[in-house]
Amino acid sequence: MSKRGALALLDDLETQNRHAAIFISADTLAAGDWIHLMPESEPQRSLAAEAARGAQGGDTGVAVFAASDGAVSIRPPLPIAADSASARADARPLRAMLESQPTIGVVMLRLGRFAVCVLRGERVVASKTDSRYMKNRHRAGGQSQRRFERSRERLIRELYDKTCETARIVFAPYAGEMEYAALGGERGVLEGFLKRCRLMRDLRAKTLRRRLDVRQPNQRAIEQAAREVWKSDAAFWELG
Repeated sequence: MSKRGALALLDDLETQNRHAAIFISADTLAAGDWIHLMPESEPQRSLAAEAARGAQGGDTGVAVFAASDGAVSIRPPLPIAADSASARADARPLRAMLESQPTIGVVMLRLGRFAVCVLRGERVVASKTDSRYMKNRHRAGGQSQRRFERSRERLIRELYDKTCETARIVFAPYAGEMEYAALGGERGVLEGFLKRCRLMRDLRAKTLRRRLDVRQPNQRAIEQAAREVWKSDAAFWELG
């Protein structure tokens, strides 16, 4: 769900004003220590608990809005800062997050191409994209196969190093204000990159676990980066 869609949903929930609002941080959600935040009355309590359990596993926490006939859970794009609960549909913590303008560094990577950008809110303030030659798979066996594999591994290391150096240069002017980092592309490629790139290891505490959906890390991907970063996941629960 886009940022605009999430804000429209919050408008609707606040206008109805039938829902209790519960905000659960990622740490509390992972620990399962959120029962005390649930509404006291039924069926709101059971619906809210079901919605919270359905959101477990995310790294940004969850906002739950529970009424007597249904509940809505929203996993936001950025981490919920603190646990809270309200007997009314008070969406201010989530609205403040969605309307904020944090600085976010983004690296998008697939074999052969990468794109790096810095977002301030939804605006791209710096970017760079480049490509590197990458050999295709080789089917021959024996020494030829081993030479090919060594050459391909070298090219992959060079791609990782070039991406890391580009990220360092693009991020440098914003290092003091960067609140989050995000990654997009092939999961296996990104895992290798993270092991190779010290900059991203240093940013690990700020890096969101969710991986952006990126087909080609090019200029178009940079233009769409804000939309991907600011996506929320919403689920709806009805009284059975």
